Amino acid sequence: MKDMIKVNKYIDHPQGKQLTCLNQAKFSWVVFPLSPIERIVTSVNRCTLEDERTTRPPSPVTFTMITTRTLLLAISLSGILLACWEMHCRSLGFLPTMEDDKHLWAEKRSLVRDNDPDQVIIIGASRAHFDFQLDEWEEMTGVRPLMLAANGKSPAPVLKDIIENTAFNGTLVMNITPGLFFIAPHDSVGGWRRASQWVDFYHERTWAQRLNHQLAYTLQPYFAFLTDGEEGDPDLKSLMASLPPKGRTRPGTPFPRFSQVEADRNTIMLARMETDTQFQNTIKNAWATFSRGNERNDEIIPVSFSFYLDLINQFKARGGKMILTFNPSDGMYTEMEGRVYPRELYYDAFVRQSGCPAYHFKDYPQLDQFTPPEWSHLCTPDARVYTREILAIMKADGVL
Repeated sequence: MKDMIKVNKYIDHPQGKQLTCLNQAKFSWVVFPLSPIERIVTSVNRCTLEDERTTRPPSPVTFTMITTRTLLLAISLSGILLACWEMHCRSLGFLPTMEDDKHLWAEKRSLVRDNDPDQVIIIGASRAHFDFQLDEWEEMTGVRPLMLAANGKSPAPVLKDIIENTAFNGTLVMNITPGLFFIAPHDSVGGWRRASQWVDFYHERTWAQRLNHQLAYTLQPYFAFLTDGEEGDPDLKSLMASLPPKGRTRPGTPFPRFSQVEADRNTIMLARMETDTQFQNTIKNAWATFSRGNERNDEIIPVSFSFYLDLINQFKARGGKMILTFNPSDGMYTEMEGRVYPRELYYDAFVRQSGCPAYHFKDYPQLDQFTPPEWSHLCTPDARVYTREILAIMKADGVL
């Protein structure tokens, strides 16, 4: 009986590397006896088919698997590196913080309520920002104040904005830092100009800027490595800025961040400020540099007094309550402020003319027990005690 075999009708590709199906639609199988030549052709075709199977390129499934594994590996490595950088930042004393800029301030300014006698707003410069702790204030009074004090800025433009552009009639706590309080209400004065720019931004900001703020600040309360914007911060831009140009010393006075800001603008001084004398001296040196050239100029008294008194009288007339405070200072600041802004001519005279309840730390032993580590702001443990003590005095006086 003759040999019989099923043969797929293929022929060789002209280049000898591929096979072409004669049927075009599907394989066609036939049974026929093999001649010697046909057996040779069949063997060649089988070898060619085996060669095609071994040289066929990888399937798309294999490529997808490789891509997925690479992506997962990249994500894992990125997560590990970010976790290490976060731990390093926290080991240096950084905490998750909000960037205390005009966007955050404007967001809080939008919370000022009209005709709400129970709302409390704090305005002033950095001493109010550092020294009044919002958790303690809320615990002592049952009301969480709105923090609108701003570092390095006068309260004058903020007071003017609240009096003229709102119907707020609650309690305003205004802290007096002489160098930023007793000034001319004009953009040529740095403390006024910086505060005025933030007030203007609040009124002129667009919806796009508001949305951008919300998106940009979503993660900041949770990760310390997102702290940025000031010298010594752990972001790349700040680190690069801290490097001196090649062959030269870095210009300017070192002034690293020494506080963290929470979402409601409650401020916490970095813990290292309490014990690191070198860090304290760096900030003290900055204060001494910034305060050079301060000279007594009593001509500013009538200009400054009339500006504040007019606004305070308007505020009282609509049922608002104003409380004045003078928070602790030490060292160079106490000496300079006493020389340039004598208390009897400035603070005492202003309090008398305003008719507002006022609390100077030197007038109360329980408020004069603290020493600011860098002359101007209380460390957070002391600020918490200070907040409790001054509120206890205010409550005893029936002011709050």
